[in-house]
Amino acid sequence: MLAGERVKVDSSDVRSYYSHGATVISGTLIRFHIGSSMKNIRH
Repeated sequence: MLAGERVKVDSSDVRSYYSHGATVISGTLIRFHIGSSMKNIRH
């Protein structure tokens, strides 16, 4: 693979990687938040 091609692939890969990572992190935070709320309600 040529260096120029690799750079193009990396820029789009990085963007999709970050958007995917943000989605996963948001889902984890929401689940964690719901779990904490449930614990507080039970007390």
